[in-house]
Amino acid sequence: MDAEQALAVKNTTQLRGPWAGTIAVLLAGSLFATSGVLIKHLVQGYGLPPLTVVAARHTLTALALLCLVGVRDRQLLRLRARDIPFFLLFGLICGAVLQATWAYAVSLIDVGVAVVLNYTAPAWAALFAWPLLGERINRQKGVALLLTIAGVALIVRIFDAQFLSLNVVGLLWGLASGVLYGLYGIFIRQALKRYSFWTVITYAFAAGALFLLATQSPSGMVSAFAQPGAVVWLVILALVPTLGGHTLFAFGLRFLEATVATILATIEPVMATLWAALFLGESLTWPQIVGGALVITGVIALQTRRIPL
Repeated sequence: MDAEQALAVKNTTQLRGPWAGTIAVLLAGSLFATSGVLIKHLVQGYGLPPLTVVAARHTLTALALLCLVGVRDRQLLRLRARDIPFFLLFGLICGAVLQATWAYAVSLIDVGVAVVLNYTAPAWAALFAWPLLGERINRQKGVALLLTIAGVALIVRIFDAQFLSLNVVGLLWGLASGVLYGLYGIFIRQALKRYSFWTVITYAFAAGALFLLATQSPSGMVSAFAQPGAVVWLVILALVPTLGGHTLFAFGLRFLEATVATILATIEPVMATLWAALFLGESLTWPQIVGGALVITGVIALQTRRIPL
């Protein structure tokens, strides 16, 4: 191979890399977006309690990750003893409790609304990073927080007292999932300083599964897996949006900056609304669509270096 051919191959590889990363992250966001529809189907279609659904999801995902990572590289499964309490706390807050709030939210309110409320996480993360990590709230973060607050007000239709009174519990669950997802960002940033991405998510899911299983009776879990149809959907929930989404997102990060990947991942609420419309017949009102756009704008603003004012 001469110099010109080598240069052509190098340029082609560099060109394909960003495209491969972009496609992978867009697919990851699209897969993540199916989780709300799948959870709602299992709760409403098979009568499974939301906590049972997330306990099964976390357990199946943790088992799959332990097998996958163990086969790929056993070294990735090693933890320092002093870090075990950190991962237990991580699993409790950002695994068990976060997934519980998310499952209750999508079981009580429209999936599109729940996903956008969950997407307030970057704003909460910026807020939490101030006291926990010493990161100041600058003008950029302040504008993003204001956009998020305005967007949430429109999404929950705070101007409509009747709507709010009928959905306040589900809306609070949705907001709680956003708050906890913001904490997830803080936890994972700290964990990634010491361990690989795969080590972190494997033990986060494993610890979360332990806490979630503690909330379940053996008979409850047996009854969930006794329904063949439910088992199929639980496996799909664990492997497609959970394991598949994380795998594609991790692959995309090999070719893209984290900032670019995060912005591309904002396709998730758009796709979640589409999946909910196609499979559940749900739809958003115009004020909620505008509110969702404001939240996504806030996410993008947090990920860009400068925003025009």
